Amino acid sequence: MKIVVLDDSTTVLLTMRVLLEDLGVEADDILTFEDGLKALSFIEQNGADIIFSDINMPGMNGFEFVEKLLEVSAKFVSVLFVVSGDDTGHSVGQMKKVGGKRFIRKPISSKHFNHFVLPEINKIKSRQNERVPVEEKSAPPLEKVNQYSVNYEELAEKMGIKIKHIPRLMNSFMDESKAIMESLEDAIEYKYYEQIEKYAHSLKGSSGNMHFLDLSELCAMMEFAAREEDAMFDYKEYRDKIAEELSRIGL
Repeated sequence: MKIVVLDDSTTVLLTMRVLLEDLGVEADDILTFEDGLKALSFIEQNGADIIFSDINMPGMNGFEFVEKLLEVSAKFVSVLFVVSGDDTGHSVGQMKKVGGKRFIRKPISSKHFNHFVLPEINKIKSRQNERVPVEEKSAPPLEKVNQYSVNYEELAEKMGIKIKHIPRLMNSFMDESKAIMESLEDAIEYKYYEQIEKYAHSLKGSSGNMHFLDLSELCAMMEFAAREEDAMFDYKEYRDKIAEELSRIGL
């Protein structure tokens, strides 16, 4: 079994990975990519049973990826899911035109995800005449320590995943957020609107995925302002507000 997951957020990629692992997919059968061209190249060479693709990504976006994928690789893939928080009618309509028919919304609901994805996994297992056991593995001892101002049990319940996955997800989210904030500071300083939009969008997706909704809303406001190249918007003030929210979480 080969499952390809394409998203520009490492935290979302890890979330998808643990959801799939909880459905019995072996870790080695899950291939994650942040670059559409690399994902497309892998699929053309190796095939894929299920593909998950984000819509808004730098470089090759989801529309271009799906269009190219279905042009050249229809024989390589059995099931394609579009996974995105961009659920506007325009985006959904555009994706349907290029060939994306199945949608999973961010933040990802585990119940929704399992309802649509598990039957496809079972079909693949049936075709391959094999069963993949679900392994219950304990988190490494160092990851059991809660170093963040977050209730792991509540967060696991909100995300609909096992609590053992939360330390890995929190570490991924905080590492990703730190890198984004450093890049965002430079983009704001020099008023690089396209870069501001990209970084705000990325952090919006990651924080929404983790159900940090206040943080996600701040990022969404900055993303919209940058997309409109709104020179009156106080980007530094919002960056400070975002930093405060991250500080409350533990960054």
